[in-house]
Amino acid sequence: MATSSSPVVLDIPLTCEDAFAEIERRVRAGVHPDRIRLGHNERALYWVCNSSLLHHDGPDEATIVGRIEAHLALISLLLAKGADPNKAAGRGATPLSTTCRDFIFSPAAWAVEKLRLLLAAGANPRLTKDSPICTVLGLRDMRGEVWNSAFDAVADPAEMGYIFEAIDALLQAGASLEAMDHRQMYTPVLIGAYLGSVPLLRFLAERGANVHVVNPAGSNALMYAAGDVDGLKASRGGISTTWHRMGDPVAVARLLIEWGLDPAAANDRGRTPLTLALNAGNVDVAAVVAEALAGHGKLLKADVRRFKGTELEAQVAALATSGRTSKPPRTQAKPVGAAQAASWDRARQEMNHPDAWQRPAWFCAYNKALFEHLASGGHPAIPVNLLYADYTDALRTLHLSKTKDWISRSGVVTVKPDIVTWDSLRISYSQLDGDDLVCREEIVMPMSPEQQPGIEAVAQAVGGMTSRYFKMPA
Repeated sequence: MATSSSPVVLDIPLTCEDAFAEIERRVRAGVHPDRIRLGHNERALYWVCNSSLLHHDGPDEATIVGRIEAHLALISLLLAKGADPNKAAGRGATPLSTTCRDFIFSPAAWAVEKLRLLLAAGANPRLTKDSPICTVLGLRDMRGEVWNSAFDAVADPAEMGYIFEAIDALLQAGASLEAMDHRQMYTPVLIGAYLGSVPLLRFLAERGANVHVVNPAGSNALMYAAGDVDGLKASRGGISTTWHRMGDPVAVARLLIEWGLDPAAANDRGRTPLTLALNAGNVDVAAVVAEALAGHGKLLKADVRRFKGTELEAQVAALATSGRTSKPPRTQAKPVGAAQAASWDRARQEMNHPDAWQRPAWFCAYNKALFEHLASGGHPAIPVNLLYADYTDALRTLHLSKTKDWISRSGVVTVKPDIVTWDSLRISYSQLDGDDLVCREEIVMPMSPEQQPGIEAVAQAVGGMTSRYFKMPA
């Protein structure tokens, strides 16, 4: 028998209009909004705030306008009836974080209005998994996935204005301009440099952002303006995750150098703005950096030779070079295996996060015990200093790979439950073939609430695949 606190699940496929009407009917009948669940057990407010449902069936413009009005009205009603704007769905997503994604594809006045509704109701911008300002600017789910149509050269200037309004609203509510994404790659300033937007960087600087910020990998804004700092060009996760030149990086490089960023700085991997620009084919940006190096007496003859055969060869050759013929020694790199070990720590944090999925409880407890066994270092074929770990909480899935991006030619070993029936655990090896991730081998182990696969047996299966495909010691 249902109680006053038990979930009210709307699991019948509904049109957008029908779903809105049914949610409103239940709330007005006295059902607390946080009891109503839709989709993947998502609370009503989170589900309604996801604006993709407004467009999913290809409606005409008039229908979209009507849906947006109903969308905002229903959000107002849910908040007025006590919906918690800080309740998280899977992987720490909140109504605020999904609302911030609206500004990636459709920055508009209604998106700002929705954001203000949530903030006025107490939505906390410091409780989202990623910096909400980074999300507004274009940060998405996969590693290195950053893009926002508002910063395209052909974009309507009003779109950038709506983004600036959103950022101001978030700052007034307590958001931090220095907060990084959960992968510790970007702050808003670093995203602004990657997007190649002078207006955005000036806007952030006027509000007190640190333009000299350096991420844990030692990379600064000038490096992000120059080229492919994070090796995204090699990513096979799709076009949205690969590096590409955006905006006006020449103007951004000039601005950052004017603000005092060191054109000779190197990150932890020894990459300098000049090297990054030349490697990316951004010869015009490289020439700006070379000019700044010459002004600091740090341009080497070896640097100038790298422009040979380019359209700017003569321009750079006219710059003054220093007497030094070699580059300074690289700073000490991080210990071998540090990045891999850190990825296991992040996976553990994802799994144990207060907002992580806790259902079904029997599997979550088993999954944590299995993870700790794999992470113990007790299996030669599962070395935590050689393999990267990535945990996807919504799917309760662990990915092990030799590369940071597990969607790669070298492949991935995956430990994944059937999240529909919960009757099996699948250990598989998949490899990128063209644009498809193809399964090469799979082991299926039956499981139930009463009987789960032996943890050691799963470890042996995982170790067998890492040994065969990653050439790890058996």
